[in-house]
This record gives sequence, structure tokens and C-alpha cells, in this order.
Amino acid sequence: MDTSNDPPVCEAAEPAPETTEEEPGPARQYSTGKLTAAQARVVSAWRHQLRVRDPRWGTRDQLPRASSSDCLAAAVIDLLDRAEPGPLQLIRYADQLRRTLAGARGREAPAVSAASFYLPGEYADQLDALLTGAQEHHAELLDEAREQVLAELPDGPRTAQVMAMISAVAERGVPFRVYRLPAGVVARRAIDRWARRSPASVVAVAVGYASESHQQFHKARKDMGIADRL
Repeated sequence: MDTSNDPPVCEAAEPAPETTEEEPGPARQYSTGKLTAAQARVVSAWRHQLRVRDPRWGTRDQLPRASSSDCLAAAVIDLLDRAEPGPLQLIRYADQLRRTLAGARGREAPAVSAASFYLPGEYADQLDALLTGAQEHHAELLDEAREQVLAELPDGPRTAQVMAMISAVAERGVPFRVYRLPAGVVARRAIDRWARRSPASVVAVAVGYASESHQQFHKARKDMGIADRL
């Protein structure tokens, strides 16, 4: 069943380098891909909070030493640690995103259309494995549906087989085509999960993550789809 005219969730990410089980790969950069309007509002609120001066940070300019990249990384890591989605959850969430973005096509683009973030090696490996596993599971479900139809209607008319395939795939609750799942799918699920958290609490977690993960203070770049610097 080819639904190749469906819009992709976002541009495919580059394949992750091969790693061993003993050693995690290096830290890697990812993109959220195109955000929905609701997700863009959440990220914009985080960005705004990053510009709020507060003496509790103990910095010369009273700004938190974190960036929107750190907020995103902290959200993704918390998702992977506490609420890692199963294959079906990820497949269905990606399909929901695809439909939402398709429905919003032609409307005014959100102020934050995409953002990038870095993950430490062990979490990057976990994320890549999660995406690969979900795609493989999706392919297996479609193969099961195909085998079911051929077993029930081995010599049936083509039209009957097609209708039976539609029904079999619908029962499994997955799209008819296996899409490549980029890291942005997980990032956007993490944004949704933290949408109700106060921006101040998100920034506090991001500051802790940044202090443990890197020494150089990240600055948002214009080529990330973010309009201005933090």
C-alpha cells in the first residue's frame, strides 16, 4: 500500500555511526524538525525564560548558563530515562505529527520552526536504537498483515486482497507505509511531555544539564530556525 504522497514528518537524519555495546558513541547533534504551532509556543516560552535575569544564577549578567539546545536535550533525556515510548507509541505519534503538519500546510509558519540540540553518546545511542527498533517493528507488522491476507485469500481477486490488507493494517493501527523516523519525532514528543512544566523549572533543569555536559555556553544560531540570539 503506497502512500508516498503523504508528507514526511521531517527531513531524514543522517544514519548514526556504528557503535559497540561496551562504549557509547560520541555526542551527536540532532534537529527537532518542523515544530507544530503548539510546540513552537512551548519552545518560545523556554527561550523567553532564558533571557530573564535572576541573581540566583550567580552569573555576572544574572542570566542562566544554558540555551534552548540544553532545554531540548534535558527534555529528551528525561523522556528516555522516565517515559521511553514503545515502538507502537512512536509509530502512531509520528503519524499523528505527520497529519498535524499536513493540516497546517499553507498557514503562517511558527516563529520557531526548528531547533537543534546535542545528546551525550549513551543517550544518542539509546535514541538511535529506539528509532531503528520502531521502524523495524512497523515493517514486521505490515509483513504480518500481508501474510494474513495471502493466507486468507491466496487466490482471491486483487480488489478483495487490497480491501483485506486495508482492514488488516487498520487493525494494527499503523500507517500503510514505513516512514523513516528521525530523532525529531522523539524530541517533539519530549516537548509535548514538558509542555505543562513552568519555563522556570525547565530552565533550572537545563542549567544543571549544561553544567554537567559542557563548559562552553551555547548560543542559538539563526540557521537553527530561531529568529534571535538568546
